Amino acid sequence: MLSKLLIGLLGPALKVLVGKVLDEFCDWLFERLREILRRRRAASLDKAEARAAQADERARRAGTPDEAREQEAVARVWREVAEMFRQENEALKAELEGMRRSADCQAQQTVAALPLEAGRRPAVDAKAGSEP
Repeated sequence: MLSKLLIGLLGPALKVLVGKVLDEFCDWLFERLREILRRRRAASLDKAEARAAQADERARRAGTPDEAREQEAVARVWREVAEMFRQENEALKAELEGMRRSADCQAQQTVAALPLEAGRRPAVDAKAGSEP
C-alpha cells in the first residue's frame, strides 16, 4: 500500500527527472561525436586544400608549359577531393542529426514506458502473467 502511494506520488517526478537526464546525456554524447567528426573532417579537408595549393604553386614555378599543365591538373584533382570531403561532411552531419533525433525519440518512449505510476505493473511482469 505504502509503495503504491510512493510510486503514485514520486513516479511522475522520477519520470521527468529520468527524461531530463537522458536528454542531457544524449545531447552531450552527440555533441562530442559531432566535435570528433568535425575535427577529423577538417583535417582531411585541410590536407586536400593544402595539396591543391602546393600543386598550384608548382604550376606557377614550372619550367615548361607541359609541367605547368600537369601541376594544374593535380591541383584540380585535389580541389575535387576537397569538394568530395565537403559533400561527405554535409551528409555525415545530416546522418548524425537523424541519429540524434531517433535516439531522443527512443529515450522518450523508454521513459514513458517506465512503470512509475500507481497501479501500473512493469511490462515484464505483464508479459509473464505474474501478479505484483
